[in-house]
Amino acid sequence: MDSRLTPAAIRAALLAARNPDGGWPYYPQHASRLEPTVWALLALARDANRPAEIDVVVRWPGKDGWLVDGPADAPVNYPFNALAALACIDRPDRPGATQLVTTIAKQLVDVKGLALQQNDAQRQNNALQAWPWIDQTFSWVEPTAWCTLFLKKIKTLAIPGAAERIATAERVIRDRVCHDGGWNYGSSNVYGQELYPYVPTTAITLLAMQDERADPAVVKSLKYLEANVTSERSSVALSLSAICFAVYGLPIDAIGRALAGPAELSRVRENVLGLAMSLYALSENTHAMAAFTL
Repeated sequence: MDSRLTPAAIRAALLAARNPDGGWPYYPQHASRLEPTVWALLALARDANRPAEIDVVVRWPGKDGWLVDGPADAPVNYPFNALAALACIDRPDRPGATQLVTTIAKQLVDVKGLALQQNDAQRQNNALQAWPWIDQTFSWVEPTAWCTLFLKKIKTLAIPGAAERIATAERVIRDRVCHDGGWNYGSSNVYGQELYPYVPTTAITLLAMQDERADPAVVKSLKYLEANVTSERSSVALSLSAICFAVYGLPIDAIGRALAGPAELSRVRENVLGLAMSLYALSENTHAMAAFTL
């Protein structure tokens, strides 16, 4: 691999993009945002020269118990809150980390996507309510997967209502699987047409279902991802796929080689989220994808 694309080079670019407030923006010289900050902290968490600084997330601006991403009046982004809490799980040594995890978990249990009337346009069950991106919107696959993974990760906390929400989310995930495996962002079909699955959505959802590996939806979706893993050559898609493959015990060497291109593109374009996700995916030897493993 080109020497410019080593984890050390990506790490240096990532550290250079950090804001004075301790967070990371999507692009340098912009305001810190929650998603790139969490991924950057995850990528740097096992760095011997730079210990984890999860305090940045713990003291993140909040409202009504939620972490706020963007302007103070921005709607709560539920999957980003789940992702942030995932990063705090293994840091009980940091003041406030455990409380943040518990607070977000309890609140997520009460969050539900809108139930819609059944119609002939889609064959899915519109009465099932998993998680939306933001309040007063439909249950989408990606936020459902992130929130499910988080609640499964903290099962030992015995959050009231969590088991029921997980069960409903799994029903949604099974209900939305595409005909040949994998998941689309929203529906698997519309007006009699089968919709295409997407690599990053499929990788995230497989992570949420890693404890249900014999499930037919999981089996065929993993086959889909294996066959199409390098078809979406972005840092996000390839990084999530590498994490998913590692969790499922599949080799990630080919993904790492494919990731070199998007990782370089993220560096050149100063895509901080791409840098952070690439670094996490390419650093399996330091963290073993622990944040996303049940």
